[in-house]
Amino acid sequence: MIESRTVHTEGADIAFDIEGQGPLLLLVVGGNGDSRLFTQLSAHLADRYTVVKYDRRANSRSTGDFEGEMDMAQAGRDAAAVIRALDRGQAFVFGNSAGANIALKLTADHPQLVRGLVDHEPPITDFLPEPDAGKWRAFFDKVSETFRTKGAGPAMGLFASSFVGFDQTVTVPGDQPGGNHDRFLAHEFQHINSYVPDLDALRRGGVPMVTAVGRASGDAFYAQTARELARQLPCPCVDIVGNHLGYRFEAEAFANELDRIIQALPARSA
Repeated sequence: MIESRTVHTEGADIAFDIEGQGPLLLLVVGGNGDSRLFTQLSAHLADRYTVVKYDRRANSRSTGDFEGEMDMAQAGRDAAAVIRALDRGQAFVFGNSAGANIALKLTADHPQLVRGLVDHEPPITDFLPEPDAGKWRAFFDKVSETFRTKGAGPAMGLFASSFVGFDQTVTVPGDQPGGNHDRFLAHEFQHINSYVPDLDALRRGGVPMVTAVGRASGDAFYAQTARELARQLPCPCVDIVGNHLGYRFEAEAFANELDRIIQALPARSA
């Protein structure tokens, strides 16, 4: 059974769903902002975890300033507010794509709430050495300009051209009827893609973590950033089934592998 709730924080009602039983596992969704993208993954994990997924601020069921610029620190605080609202102590956290960046911010700023982190393909390209960082900054600027001049569809199509391991007949990553792409491109995209994690804060927090790369993701920019983050922290970088959206396209296998990764995380230090 799925229970739906909201938590009011910083002028917004953040909508979240709870499913299953066992250790607490928070799923942080990426650019679309709609937790329905995790529906299948959550169902396959609910026999092992109390799975919580939430719609990000000003996306889908969650309220907030729909014209306001995204604040990564606030996004981390929203995730923290969901964990606190459950009143069950620390949570394992899984974040994908933009959600992986938010999960890093949550973990850096609120380590006392995170039992362990699996960070799946975080798009932290400003973290890469030059000339790669500059190349991807120019590409993201082109996506933003395409949105301003041609709209969300062409912009998302251009963005999707950078993704690896996708059948060309599949809709662009995160796309779905009623999606949140206008908000994503207008007010979130550049904030997410310019985010650089605070490595010192992550190290001080002592949260066990791994980065994860899809086996079909090859040398995509988000695979490169996951490996570079693991190298610099340092922490393990593990592979997992599928591409950037493996949790959707191969949900059962992804859930099983994610469970094994979580179970292999070391216990938190005092």
